[in-house]
Amino acid sequence: MSEPRAVPIDPAAPAYDAYVRAHPRATLYHHGAWATVLRRAYRFEPRYLALEDDGGTLRGVLPLLHKKGLVSDSRTRSMPVFPAGGPLADTRELEVALIRAACDSARADTDLLQIHSMADYSADLPDLVTDAMPPRWMLRIDTDLDTLRKGWRKSSNNLFRSLQKADRADLAFREGTSDRDLASAYRLYLHTMRKWRSLPRSMRQLKLARDLLAPGEFRIFLVEHRGRAAAAGVFHVHRGTVELIYNGSADETLDLRPNHRLYWEVMSWAVAQGHHTFDFGTAQPTSSLGRFKSQWAEPVQHYRYSWRRGGTPSRAESMATASYAVEYGGGEGLVAAAWRRAPLQLTRIGAVLAYRYL
Repeated sequence: MSEPRAVPIDPAAPAYDAYVRAHPRATLYHHGAWATVLRRAYRFEPRYLALEDDGGTLRGVLPLLHKKGLVSDSRTRSMPVFPAGGPLADTRELEVALIRAACDSARADTDLLQIHSMADYSADLPDLVTDAMPPRWMLRIDTDLDTLRKGWRKSSNNLFRSLQKADRADLAFREGTSDRDLASAYRLYLHTMRKWRSLPRSMRQLKLARDLLAPGEFRIFLVEHRGRAAAAGVFHVHRGTVELIYNGSADETLDLRPNHRLYWEVMSWAVAQGHHTFDFGTAQPTSSLGRFKSQWAEPVQHYRYSWRRGGTPSRAESMATASYAVEYGGGEGLVAAAWRRAPLQLTRIGAVLAYRYL
């Protein structure tokens, strides 16, 4: 039998999601629904690849999305928006073959190709640039949570005391189920992103994900203080992992530790539902966000593999770097100060325009 060949595949095809669902290392971001979410929210063009044998059986898949901005060069990524994606195949060798096929395909009209993965393929891809990305912060929660919390009294006393303070506060936890709950959570998220001088993701993305992901994979949880939202988070749930995607909190209630209450209650909910891992998302260990997450969880490394036309940074990569900077915060001076004071609606519109057209 000959080697499987790389072919384009429609992520809406039943065979695509069937392969993903059966693969032991598939993540939520490999599912075909994201092609629709990211196309409709940010104008990404799906260019998914598959490996197919002589009989037409899939041996591997790779989600890829392409975009050409108004001022940036063209780039193809797996995945944009989330540091996730990457190849899935029957063997490691076939996963490397999928990345090679993506590089070959990119030569036609792409200036920058970037592929994220939890797997380290650097020895197999010496001609690509391998970057160790900010780690994901992961916590196993399939043990007794009370024992876990007592352990923090010794390993992270600040966390333990903050949880106690949240317990004593007049805070109520609940799951959000309505459009109004989503709007309330999104407003807190906008406020927090503005405070950190970062561009928020769009409400359109959240609504599309809520509507197109499988039931139960998109969740909203809120903590309220005297009937008003004090903290909220959007979470993705998949194969036993509850992943924090976006969160926000009200400045006037921060002293009550509503974020601590939110995360603790979501962990308790997750254990009751039979889940085993809480994923706090990515952060640099030396950043304030990384130091906060390190109180709760352990770092797990993931990687990014890049191919650049001509081997040097292009406008696409420069724009991607700038986009990362504004999405994850940073910068000082007049622009940063003005951004912190900008109306929330202006930051929301600015993000929509930047993500859709740059």
